[in-house]
Amino acid sequence: MIQNELDFSIWLDSQLSVEIPAHVIAFNINVYESPFVIEIVGSNEFDTEDEDWACNEDWIPTTRSIEVSNDLFGKSWEVAEQKIVNMARGYIKSNYVNASKLKRAKAFAVGFVDGNLNLIK
Repeated sequence: MIQNELDFSIWLDSQLSVEIPAHVIAFNINVYESPFVIEIVGSNEFDTEDEDWACNEDWIPTTRSIEVSNDLFGKSWEVAEQKIVNMARGYIKSNYVNASKLKRAKAFAVGFVDGNLNLIK
Protein backbone atom coordinates (compact mmCIF):
# COMPACT_ATOMS: atom_id res chain seq x y z
CA MET A 1 0.00 0.00 0.00
CA ILE A 2 1.22 3.47 -0.84
CA GLN A 3 1.20 5.74 2.18
CA ASN A 4 3.68 8.45 1.15
CA GLU A 5 5.91 9.73 -1.65
CA LEU A 6 8.69 7.28 -0.82
CA ASP A 7 6.29 4.33 -1.15
CA PHE A 8 5.10 5.73 -4.48
CA SER A 9 8.61 6.14 -5.86
CA ILE A 10 9.70 2.68 -4.76
CA TRP A 11 6.56 1.15 -6.29
CA LEU A 12 6.95 3.01 -9.59
CA ASP A 13 10.66 2.22 -9.85
CA SER A 14 9.87 -1.45 -9.24
CA GLN A 15 7.13 -1.46 -11.90
CA LEU A 16 9.57 -0.03 -14.44
CA SER A 17 12.43 -2.38 -13.51
CA VAL A 18 11.56 -4.88 -16.24
CA GLU A 19 12.48 -4.66 -19.90
CA ILE A 20 9.85 -2.55 -21.64
CA PRO A 21 9.26 -3.22 -25.34
CA ALA A 22 10.71 -0.59 -27.67
CA HIS A 23 7.30 0.08 -29.25
CA VAL A 24 5.98 1.46 -25.93
CA ILE A 25 6.43 5.23 -26.21
CA ALA A 26 4.09 6.66 -23.57
CA PHE A 27 3.01 5.83 -20.03
CA ASN A 28 -0.04 6.61 -17.95
CA ILE A 29 -0.82 6.14 -14.29
CA ASN A 30 -4.50 5.24 -14.06
CA VAL A 31 -6.23 6.27 -10.84
CA TYR A 32 -9.31 4.48 -9.52
CA GLU A 33 -11.52 5.75 -6.71
CA SER A 34 -13.04 3.94 -3.71
CA PRO A 35 -10.69 2.48 -2.77
CA PHE A 36 -7.92 4.55 -4.28
CA VAL A 37 -5.88 2.25 -6.49
CA ILE A 38 -3.27 3.15 -9.09
CA GLU A 39 -1.61 1.29 -11.94
CA ILE A 40 0.85 2.16 -14.67
CA VAL A 41 0.33 1.11 -18.27
CA GLY A 42 2.29 1.71 -21.44
CA SER A 43 1.03 2.68 -24.88
CA ASN A 44 2.52 2.27 -28.34
CA GLU A 45 1.03 5.59 -29.39
CA PHE A 46 0.71 9.16 -28.16
CA ASP A 47 -1.42 12.00 -29.47
CA THR A 48 -1.57 15.43 -27.85
CA GLU A 49 -5.02 15.99 -29.37
CA ASP A 50 -6.58 12.66 -28.35
CA GLU A 51 -6.26 11.35 -24.79
CA ASP A 52 -7.48 7.90 -25.87
CA TRP A 53 -3.84 6.89 -26.31
CA ALA A 54 -3.85 6.33 -22.55
CA CYS A 55 -6.53 3.63 -22.91
CA ASN A 56 -4.06 1.36 -24.68
CA GLU A 57 -2.54 -1.40 -22.62
CA ASP A 58 0.36 -2.33 -24.87
CA TRP A 59 2.48 -2.92 -21.77
CA ILE A 60 1.30 -3.76 -18.28
CA PRO A 61 3.49 -4.81 -15.36
CA THR A 62 3.17 -8.23 -13.77
CA THR A 63 1.66 -6.83 -10.57
CA ARG A 64 -0.93 -4.59 -12.08
CA SER A 65 -2.13 -2.26 -9.31
CA ILE A 66 -1.55 -1.09 -5.77
CA GLU A 67 -3.87 0.47 -3.23
CA VAL A 68 -3.25 4.01 -2.00
CA SER A 69 -3.97 4.89 1.61
CA ASN A 70 -7.17 6.86 2.12
CA ASP A 71 -5.40 8.65 4.98
CA LEU A 72 -2.90 10.06 2.50
CA PHE A 73 -5.57 11.67 0.33
CA GLY A 74 -8.59 12.19 2.52
CA LYS A 75 -11.98 12.18 0.81
CA SER A 76 -11.51 14.52 -2.15
CA TRP A 77 -10.70 12.99 -5.54
CA GLU A 78 -9.28 16.33 -6.68
CA VAL A 79 -6.78 16.40 -3.83
CA ALA A 80 -5.94 12.74 -4.41
CA GLU A 81 -5.27 13.32 -8.10
CA GLN A 82 -3.08 16.36 -7.42
CA LYS A 83 -1.03 14.47 -4.86
CA ILE A 84 -0.43 11.63 -7.31
CA VAL A 85 0.52 14.17 -10.00
CA ASN A 86 2.98 15.80 -7.59
CA MET A 87 4.50 12.44 -6.65
CA ALA A 88 4.83 11.53 -10.34
CA ARG A 89 6.59 14.85 -11.02
CA GLY A 90 8.93 14.17 -8.13
CA TYR A 91 9.73 10.70 -9.43
CA ILE A 92 10.52 11.78 -12.98
CA LYS A 93 12.91 14.44 -11.63
CA SER A 94 14.58 11.93 -9.31
CA ASN A 95 17.68 9.82 -9.66
CA TYR A 96 15.80 6.54 -9.32
CA VAL A 97 17.29 3.98 -11.68
CA ASN A 98 14.22 3.53 -13.86
CA ALA A 99 13.07 7.15 -13.97
CA SER A 100 15.11 7.41 -17.16
CA LYS A 101 12.55 5.19 -18.92
CA LEU A 102 9.88 7.82 -18.33
CA LYS A 103 12.25 10.64 -19.23
CA ARG A 104 12.89 9.00 -22.62
CA ALA A 105 9.19 8.41 -23.31
CA LYS A 106 7.18 10.75 -25.52
CA ALA A 107 4.64 11.21 -22.74
CA PHE A 108 3.94 10.41 -19.11
CA ALA A 109 0.54 11.23 -17.65
CA VAL A 110 -1.66 10.70 -14.59
CA GLY A 111 -5.44 10.64 -14.51
CA PHE A 112 -8.59 9.01 -13.24
CA VAL A 113 -9.75 6.31 -15.65
CA ASP A 114 -12.86 8.26 -16.63
CA GLY A 115 -11.30 11.71 -16.41
CA ASN A 116 -8.83 13.98 -18.13
CA LEU A 117 -5.11 13.38 -18.16
CA ASN A 118 -2.50 15.48 -16.41
CA LEU A 119 0.62 15.43 -18.57
CA ILE A 120 3.74 15.13 -16.48
CA LYS A 121 5.97 15.02 -19.54
